[in-house]
Amino acid sequence: AIRAAAEAAGLAYAAIPVTHAGFSHAQIDAMNDALDAAGGPVLAYCRSGTRSTYLWALARAKAGHDPAIIAESAAGAGYDIGAIRPMIEALAAR
Repeated sequence: AIRAAAEAAGLAYAAIPVTHAGFSHAQIDAMNDALDAAGGPVLAYCRSGTRSTYLWALARAKAGHDPAIIAESAAGAGYDIGAIRPMIEALAAR
């Protein structure tokens, strides 16, 4: 239903299921693909926004973005990514 509504509104839709089990490289890569394909703003959502923010942060780190800027952007949206900062640093260092 969500895909149909998005597409009816002229929006692209990508489903990247994330559970409390953590994040895989496949999910991180799928998020990077979605972000890169969008060419503009992206709406990523989950119940609280935390998993979406974490996945976005991990994807941007894996794409080579600066961890400090990622953390600042997340904080500006009201999210603390401190719990995954070591993972962000590791991905950004690749």
